[in-house]
Amino acid sequence: MTKTIKIDNQIIQLDSSQLIQAGGEGMVFKVGQTAVKLYHQPQSSHQQKLDFFFNAALKQQLPPEILAPSLPVTDMHDNLLGFQMPLLPADAVPITFLAKAAYWQKNRLTVTAVLTLFQQLHATLTTLHSQGIIIGDLNDQNIFITPPPCNPATLQSCHFLIDVDSYQFGRFPCPVAMEQFVDPNLYGIADLSKRPFFSPATDWYAFFVLLVRSLLLIHPYGGVHHQHKSIAARATARLSILQPDVTYPPNARPRPLLTDDLLNYLHRVFDLSERPPFPIALLNDYANNAIACPHCQQEYPQERPFCPICAHKPSMKLTHAPAFQPTKLFTTTGFIDSIHALPNGRFLAIVWEQNQYKLVRFGLGGVVDERVLFTGNPGYKFAAFQNILTVNPAGSKQLLLLDVGGSQPLKLTMLESATFRETAVAKTAVFAATSHYLYRIAGTWIMRGHMQNGHFVEEAIATAHRNQTWFQASPSSETIAGYHRIFAENRFFLWHSGSTYDLPIPPLSPGESLRETAVAFTPDAVTFTLKINQRGKEKTAVYHVNHQGKIQQHPNQPATSTTPAADTFPVIQLSQGTINHSLTEIWYHPDK
Repeated sequence: MTKTIKIDNQIIQLDSSQLIQAGGEGMVFKVGQTAVKLYHQPQSSHQQKLDFFFNAALKQQLPPEILAPSLPVTDMHDNLLGFQMPLLPADAVPITFLAKAAYWQKNRLTVTAVLTLFQQLHATLTTLHSQGIIIGDLNDQNIFITPPPCNPATLQSCHFLIDVDSYQFGRFPCPVAMEQFVDPNLYGIADLSKRPFFSPATDWYAFFVLLVRSLLLIHPYGGVHHQHKSIAARATARLSILQPDVTYPPNARPRPLLTDDLLNYLHRVFDLSERPPFPIALLNDYANNAIACPHCQQEYPQERPFCPICAHKPSMKLTHAPAFQPTKLFTTTGFIDSIHALPNGRFLAIVWEQNQYKLVRFGLGGVVDERVLFTGNPGYKFAAFQNILTVNPAGSKQLLLLDVGGSQPLKLTMLESATFRETAVAKTAVFAATSHYLYRIAGTWIMRGHMQNGHFVEEAIATAHRNQTWFQASPSSETIAGYHRIFAENRFFLWHSGSTYDLPIPPLSPGESLRETAVAFTPDAVTFTLKINQRGKEKTAVYHVNHQGKIQQHPNQPATSTTPAADTFPVIQLSQGTINHSLTEIWYHPDK
């Protein structure tokens, strides 16, 4: 499938393998070292707004971290289709990653580094506002960061902003907004495209939401309230995470990680609905006075008498020992990347610690042995089948197969697998493993392979689309599940024990975009969890599919958490209990 476009009188053929991302308004493709956005349904309002942008030479006035339209894109009859713009750096990720504890640990982030990032972002917003430009739809998907988020020793920008065509400038409004980040004072407006409704104050509101989420890993209206259950309801009632009747989740960082001045400002904005410009002094003062805890190495405000992360935690006192106590099997000062079941009933964990990847074998009684695999930065991906460990360096197509069944890892062979863009820029190799087989993509085929008489043997089992197929594999059966992305369409599929099924998961409605897909497996079914952006509001759709490709139920419910669907640690189900892990610990929980 191809599409013909014209840029600066040059005719270009696009195919679906160049797709970077599809959103509610359009699709973004990679063309050379640039990106091209094509609207699903180009409107005269798009033409007028882009004409104004180019004629007013706004691009030349913008800071370099704003990836703005550079040239219009048309069809063969010079009708507007979209625009060309700079390409994001290859290692950039959406700023929503800062709200994930795993991302912090794997990239060894510090509070100071995140504060420096927001100091830079503050300067960018200040410059835009001085030019009469309002972002409006400022959210965690149109700001990108390069890890680590900021290096104060360099002058290079570490953040990049996209979706400039939706900004509010001149007489042209910002027509969209995401509910989690839009100022509640705009909740009652049914159509934001009628006129310019946004202001610098609404941008600073979204900026502060992003800051709180990045430092505390929770939305300012997060947690649980027995009466007001959604973020919108909490915002309307002005009940922030500071209120005593809000249950603060244990996986968020403690509120005293913010300075008293930031906590007071949080109260003013989210409880009292004040809207002053965000004071840069709040960031500067924290950055200049942050101290590191000698025990857990986390930074916190100097004004605190002890570290809010690790100090003075009350110990649990049990009146009697429970009959089935969980057992801690392993702990690390680094992080646990993944856990894999072995055919002999034991398990192996891949652990990153002090710039080294380690292989740890363990059973229900604890660690059997551990050894260093290699030195490397965080970001490698792994899969295990039989006694073979598959190793994929970050950003690479290469798959290294290691036999880890003996006393020392033994290199078997090198393979490659096609890539898929999980974010607007990041490409990852697509591969997965069941207990006995490795699944990868070669050309336009999904391949299944295993070791046989000392050789790796493969067969083609299903078709794939170049750079646009993604899947995961079941730990308990020969099942893979995923989807093909063909321009703006997502086609879900299931392969089980030799048969492929196209799944009747409904297509997205106009204006919707797929933000995340997670797949979970049980011995006899697969669950797809889709996080969908629906014109600024987020919803979660869940589909349970049996191994014959039939949907058993497909409830749709509003998202109740700002935690991404896939941001969880997998659980290994055993007949006598479960194995699960956090970033730093592995636990065995016997059945009660």
